[in-house]
Amino acid sequence: MFWKLVREPFRRAHSRRRALWAVAAIALGTAVAAAMLSVSLDVGDRMGSELRSLGANIVITPAADSLPVEIGGIDYRPVSEGAYIPESSLPKLKQIFWRNNILAFAPYLYVPARVEGAGSPLVTTLVGTWFDSTVASGEGEQFRTGIYSLNPTWKLEGSSPPDAAAEQQADVPEAVLGRSLAAKLGVHPGDTVKIALAAQPGSNEAAAARALSVKGILTTGGAEDDQIFASLPAVQSWANLAGKVRQVQLSALIKPEDELSRKGAERMTPAEYDRWYCSPYLSAIIHQIGEALPGTSSRAVRQVAETQGNVLGKLTFLMGLLAIVALVAAALSISSLTSLGVLERRDEIGVMKALGAEDWLVAGFFYTEMAIEGLCGGLAGFVGGVLLAKMLGRSVFGTEIEIHWLVLPAMILVALAVSLAGTWAPIRRAVHEDPARVLRSA
Repeated sequence: MFWKLVREPFRRAHSRRRALWAVAAIALGTAVAAAMLSVSLDVGDRMGSELRSLGANIVITPAADSLPVEIGGIDYRPVSEGAYIPESSLPKLKQIFWRNNILAFAPYLYVPARVEGAGSPLVTTLVGTWFDSTVASGEGEQFRTGIYSLNPTWKLEGSSPPDAAAEQQADVPEAVLGRSLAAKLGVHPGDTVKIALAAQPGSNEAAAARALSVKGILTTGGAEDDQIFASLPAVQSWANLAGKVRQVQLSALIKPEDELSRKGAERMTPAEYDRWYCSPYLSAIIHQIGEALPGTSSRAVRQVAETQGNVLGKLTFLMGLLAIVALVAAALSISSLTSLGVLERRDEIGVMKALGAEDWLVAGFFYTEMAIEGLCGGLAGFVGGVLLAKMLGRSVFGTEIEIHWLVLPAMILVALAVSLAGTWAPIRRAVHEDPARVLRSA
């Protein structure tokens, strides 16, 4: 009998039209919500990857390192001064909890040098680094990284020296010159320059000049344009610092900072600490780097990190706001349609209550009807949301949005919640109607 009474309204033409309008309202609301959720799940990570063009957002240095003496991008510290990081420890960066969020990293070894030019010698910094190297991760996979992976916007004219250790044995070692330095020296790819490493304090021996073959010209728009880049093994050999690096720059995909991440690990409860540790906050990743590389100190490049966090945070907020507005509009539409249905069936409600029907039974008819409409609207909204997400991905973000099937049960639950929430107020008024007054006015 219950299901017969539930089905009865759908046999009337005006009730069917009202049900279709309700399904359409729920479908539109959930379609917008599903599209925003799909886009945020897919584009958020991809946009975070695109923001890597800003460069590294974490810098790792030895905890006991001395204060750098750097002017105009040139490090004037003697090679013997300061502490170093073992190059052999760097693969541990891909073994931390958030290893998959580490997009790229590169080590740097800075050595003061003098370039012999047409005029007076030019003081610069010789930088040993990875151009395009492969690191074994903790899962046995090969991770490809280097300065070009770390800085996608850098432009190279020519080619880079190989990262292999055998390169240092070449008769004329190869290097890459920054654009500004190359312009001062008037050299191009294929030319040769002579450099001499800065003499060590207390040493009376002048550093011997070394010829370098210019393989490429690097344009960065920063201090690197006045530096010379060579393979890390070669610079380590020349400076007698085998297996050591001065600094590591790292780019990680992070979650925007919030109140929890700013609280500080020492002031967190155990539950808060676990939630913070298992979230890709910048502070959590820096903490895990410290655990993997004891004796190092990591700091955030705030300008880059805050830009990444702000962009992703605002994108998520905007999409969430659009989804909430769409769902509220759907709930208001459902409320209006339910009020109209209650008014049309006012006499039926009066008869049911006069015959002794409890309030929960009367409300159950309407809630069941709206649950069916909500289920249909949720399914239709998911399909519409997938199509809308794909359209937004191609036209706005220039990428193809994948179908996330976990969104389907979420949208069904949301559609049911919206339909029942919009029905609550009209039904509450209906079940409190006085049956005698309703029947007298019929």
